[in-house]
Amino acid sequence: MADDAPDPGPLRALSERLSKVRRRGGVPKDQPPTSPLGAAFRISTELVAAVAVGAGMGWLLDRWLGTSPLLLIVMFFLGVATGFRNVMRAAREMNEAAEKAREPRD
Repeated sequence: MADDAPDPGPLRALSERLSKVRRRGGVPKDQPPTSPLGAAFRISTELVAAVAVGAGMGWLLDRWLGTSPLLLIVMFFLGVATGFRNVMRAAREMNEAAEKAREPRD
């Protein structure tokens, strides 16, 4: 039954490739910058998703606990706050990536 063992060769090769990508930072340095439309879509998605998840969780908790509309309102505002935090984080990441792209290459 020793023939049933999987060949470790492909897994080892995959592991080596993943290690190389992790060592170099994950993203190729010659990757083009994000387009303005892509940046706008990412930021709007971050905000809308956080608000929708917060409101959805509040609505579900209200139905389960019978506290309508208290938790919906609370979770909506927590979703808005989380969405703004995510937008700020995404904008900071895009700004840092743009600054790195502007740096002269050696």
